[in-house]
Amino acid sequence: MKNLRFALCALAVLALAMFVAACGDDDEDSASTDGAATTESATTESASAGTVAVTGTDYAFELSATPTADTQEITFVNEGDEPHNLIFARINEGHTLDEAFEAQGRKGTAEDIGDTFAAPGEEGKPIEIKQPLEPGNYAMVCTLETQDGELHYDLGMQDEFTIE
Repeated sequence: MKNLRFALCALAVLALAMFVAACGDDDEDSASTDGAATTESATTESASAGTVAVTGTDYAFELSATPTADTQEITFVNEGDEPHNLIFARINEGHTLDEAFEAQGRKGTAEDIGDTFAAPGEEGKPIEIKQPLEPGNYAMVCTLETQDGELHYDLGMQDEFTIE
């Protein structure tokens, strides 16, 4: 039963990764967003860290630093009691995180930077960022569901920030 649950979670993560990839904008337009409001964890500091460590708990992300244009890798450790994923995406100009999430596959709302998954007590595969992150609004979300059908994202497992 436990293996079946893990397999279903892994399948959900794969399906979601394909969904987020489908949301990417086919245009090469990289204009920055100005004046957009974002939230940032009080424990997060802006830094030019090459690697940003993200710790997932039930139901929050804790970042070692806010990613910058210089960030090259995102690592993810799950310290929660449930499986968690981390989807890292750029929210395209003119859209909000809620709009990107609700778009359900329509292109143009977000660009997938990378994703990873970790079972409780494990570390996910690092997200490698191959080119500098462009200015704009970004988000990290966990899109898995609880046994009661609530999205981890809706329970607070999200972090939005701006890269200038």
